[in-house]
Amino acid sequence: MARLRSRWLILSVWLGVLLGCSGAPPAADGAGALAVTVIAVHDGDTLRVRDGTGRERTVRLAVIDAPEIAQPFGEQARDAVRALVQGRLVRLEPRGHDRYGRLLAVVWVPDGPLAPTDLSLWLLQQGLAWHYRAHADEQPLPERWQYALAETIARANGVGLWVQPDPQPPWAWRRLNR
Repeated sequence: MARLRSRWLILSVWLGVLLGCSGAPPAADGAGALAVTVIAVHDGDTLRVRDGTGRERTVRLAVIDAPEIAQPFGEQARDAVRALVQGRLVRLEPRGHDRYGRLLAVVWVPDGPLAPTDLSLWLLQQGLAWHYRAHADEQPLPERWQYALAETIARANGVGLWVQPDPQPPWAWRRLNR
């Protein structure tokens, strides 16, 4: 079993290398990229930001879903995001709006652990979020593979919320608790 896991991990790592480990952040002058300061972290996938003009908005991390605060690992996801981005200048790569009017975006942390760091990908690697496959078709293919691979590796290694035998996805938890 350990041998199979090791082979799977090696294959997964090589696949990740072939697809590009961290993706490409938006160019500093890229069309649509927004430089903002994170002023609050609501939970593991929702931030409050302020742009250079003082305008505030709520940002939902695109294509991932972190545990709700009341779920196991919900506070850990929020605290990890808070420690990484609270009060920092980040770059948003807008991906549209959700049904609540929040800006959906990939958040790039210029001075993250692997600078620049895709915050969503980092959460998946830490085992603190699910790749939201219902919206994966909206992602560029290399990013989709990176996110799926990051979740798979975290699951296989029992990282973060994957230490639980059968973690409940946030979308299922919300359906049962609203």
